[in-house]
Amino acid sequence: MHSSSAEGGRKKLMLKLPALRTHLRNLVGDSTAELFESYDLATTALDVFRTETPANAKIIGEYEEMCSALERELSGYCCDGGIPQRDSSSRRGS
Repeated sequence: MHSSSAEGGRKKLMLKLPALRTHLRNLVGDSTAELFESYDLATTALDVFRTETPANAKIIGEYEEMCSALERELSGYCCDGGIPQRDSSSRRGS
């Protein structure tokens, strides 16, 4: 079972990348769960950094790049089929 943070990351990406929503929903495996969790943690931290006064532009830039890199990596999994996906008939109600 994957963490709620991993599912949170998956949902954030599904909102950010609506064209890949179905593919993201179907990605399974420990490696993608870790990436989804990393994305959730990075975006949550980025939101906090953006609200701090004074804002630290260097940290914000680093986290924006990290989030973009995770988005690109997970998008690649959707497009090249490199990670197993769930059979749509076995998917539980979303």
